[in-house]
Amino acid sequence: MLMPPLEPPTREDQLIFQGLQKALVENKAFVKINFRHLNRRGSPFFNPWENILPLLVMLILSLIVMVIDTLVMGTILLTVFSLIYALMFPYLMEPVMKNRVMKRIVPRIEKFLVAWRHGGLVLILTADPHFYCVSPWGDWRAFVKTYFSDLIPADEAEEDKDG
Repeated sequence: MLMPPLEPPTREDQLIFQGLQKALVENKAFVKINFRHLNRRGSPFFNPWENILPLLVMLILSLIVMVIDTLVMGTILLTVFSLIYALMFPYLMEPVMKNRVMKRIVPRIEKFLVAWRHGGLVLILTADPHFYCVSPWGDWRAFVKTYFSDLIPADEAEEDKDG
């Protein structure tokens, strides 16, 4: 699917994003991620080695057991490892993915806009989690203006025109 190029952020977008940054730092809002959406090829946060390396280690260990002990023990070990990987991997890797997402989207608006366009992020109001904004369909600008208007800095250019 071809997407049109991302437009550079306007001055208003940058000011609104600064309000969002303050809200995230002050814990007035938080970001929830969709791990399944972000942990696939094409995502700006996907790291294939995090998915391949555990499988490779499990396969090599089971092959070593097959050579040293018996084929049956190696096969049982591979089955157990596969079940553990299938059941535990998302729970163990979700905090790592969330940390990576937060480190990339909070400092720069350009990376935030790329991530928002890709999807898999939800901005949630800490005071009342029933109010949220889902990417890419939701309007993060309106969400920040509505709930964090006091955190958005005033534009100096507009103040210079008035004064």
